Amino acid sequence: MRVLFVLALGCFLFLSSCADRVTGTADLIDPTAQHPYFPLETGRFIEYQVDSVVFDFAPGGGSLRDSSTTFVREMVGDTITDNNGEVLYRIERYERADAFAPWTFKRVETAARTTTQAIRTENNLRFLKLIFPLDRRSEWNGNLWIDADREIEVAGERIRPYSNWLYEVDSIDQINVIGPFVFDSVLTVSEVQDVNAIEYRFSRAKYAKGVGLVWREQWILDSQYCNTDPTPIDCLSRPWLEKAERGYIIRQLITNFQ
Repeated sequence: MRVLFVLALGCFLFLSSCADRVTGTADLIDPTAQHPYFPLETGRFIEYQVDSVVFDFAPGGGSLRDSSTTFVREMVGDTITDNNGEVLYRIERYERADAFAPWTFKRVETAARTTTQAIRTENNLRFLKLIFPLDRRSEWNGNLWIDADREIEVAGERIRPYSNWLYEVDSIDQINVIGPFVFDSVLTVSEVQDVNAIEYRFSRAKYAKGVGLVWREQWILDSQYCNTDPTPIDCLSRPWLEKAERGYIIRQLITNFQ
């Protein structure tokens, strides 16, 4: 009887541990507890400094670079209902060339949050920015509504930015110093990190609880440097900032919020 009890207890503990591994800690979290990472409330706004570098082919080889800084305000407006009955928040985007110029309205984008998803449109593309609940192992297809072969135009050149993206949590509920602010709970999401001889794809974002997106950096670069004959000896070791021929780098940093 004692042996049978021990065997039964061992089986119970084994099955319990298996169940823990299958469900994961995210299944034990109330998904709405993480909604403050993607707050939506009419009247709220966030301001950013956005630094960008655009790369373009140069006559005779190499690339031209166009650097710029733009100040952006994103304000949450009223709600609207789309054709599928989904409630969306208007995100009104304003821009200015420096910190003292008046804001100029640019366009309206949208955002939505359900119990399990946070959705955002940017430049008419729909992204699944976050899923709920999240834990350190969470991963998802944030570009499920975007064709991986979709092309965009950058400085008159066609480029495919969206292949091989996989969103995953790098860290969650961490203290971060971002710009002039110290945030108690920050979520860091890696959206893509895919590099080969001719393409560099990197995108990472940080969200602060009660604020939303507070930092983002993207490198979407192409190069034919390694496709020349003979292949350069420093093909793979040459820094991408030196061999990039088309694409862009964007850094977005929070400067103010309400």
